[in-house]
Amino acid sequence: MSLLNIQNLSVTLGDPLFSDLTVTLTKGDRLGLVAANGRGKTTLLGCIAGTFEPTSGDITRARGLRVGHVAQYVPDADLDMTLYNKVLSALPADQADFEGWRVDVALDELSVPCELQQTLLRELSGG
Repeated sequence: MSLLNIQNLSVTLGDPLFSDLTVTLTKGDRLGLVAANGRGKTTLLGCIAGTFEPTSGDITRARGLRVGHVAQYVPDADLDMTLYNKVLSALPADQADFEGWRVDVALDELSVPCELQQTLLRELSGG
């Protein structure tokens, strides 16, 4: 069963960034995006997250799938938050108190060390 299905996705901003992209992701899949600067990696992720509208094509998400998306640049207002609290803030406010364990699971699955989780975002590299 696919979690995310991208069919014939294209984005043109003056010149085409990418065209006719077709990808299917299922549970357990990992996807890496590698390309030179300005080739559309951030734009593609914005399309998947629903924050950027593609020029053409379709993206189908499995029912109940929530796509988490972290902006490429940290807003100045968030620089004094810890990494842990920034991830926690992605949960709806009414769920943060009793669903915070999800942050622990997500950061653990990504092998983020505890000391890094408590580091202020302004102290982390942008990469």
